[in-house]
Amino acid sequence: MDIKQTLKELGLHSSESRIYLYLLENGVSTPPQIARGTGIARTNCYHVLRELEEKQLVQSQLVRKRKTYLARDPESLVTSIDKKREAAQRALPELRELYTTQKNKPKIRFYNGLEEVHEIYRQTLTAEKLIAIVDGEKFFSTLGKFGDWYIKELHRRKIIFDDIFTASSQGKSAERVKELRGALHAIKFLPPRCKDAPTDILIWGDNVALITLEKPVFGTIITSESISQTFKTLFYFIWEEL
Repeated sequence: MDIKQTLKELGLHSSESRIYLYLLENGVSTPPQIARGTGIARTNCYHVLRELEEKQLVQSQLVRKRKTYLARDPESLVTSIDKKREAAQRALPELRELYTTQKNKPKIRFYNGLEEVHEIYRQTLTAEKLIAIVDGEKFFSTLGKFGDWYIKELHRRKIIFDDIFTASSQGKSAERVKELRGALHAIKFLPPRCKDAPTDILIWGDNVALITLEKPVFGTIITSESISQTFKTLFYFIWEEL
């Protein structure tokens, strides 16, 4: 058995293990003796000895007015672990409450400028399916060559897309997408009475992206299972009504 590896698994770093093993083998020792015996610099030796005292693995005592150190019984290793376990158990209820709160808290990321907004679209390429409400004309006019690349990349990766276009997008932009994507890209249109929305909505997995392609261009991704599910429900309610 590799005793140093075992001590490492119990939370002792290399210098702590060397000094602890030295004291177990040699008994009462002064810091200079420990430094010579372990090859650890004396200044560092004092620091490590304090750490071992805090872990209750060694104890100090005065011998002829000189401070010496002695290893405690190895049973103290088990005692130390038991104390940590008891402390963890006491803290567990409060830690679980914090964990649950954090788990349900949405993660929000902001993207400023056209180049950063490109990153939002790139992130969607990991999805199996996308749903969106977009202004197709603005998408192609603002994104230019990147917009063409993005639509082609969606097709190359065979990503399914349910897309609601604004009423003003029934011209060339819709035809362009259908030509590039075919059956993988289902499109419906908002009625003319609905004003064109200045903010596009993209939804995939647990993510909802809000993208404004009017200057200044910016976007936001909200990552939350509950918020994403709410947007999906609203999207398909609209989808079925169109």
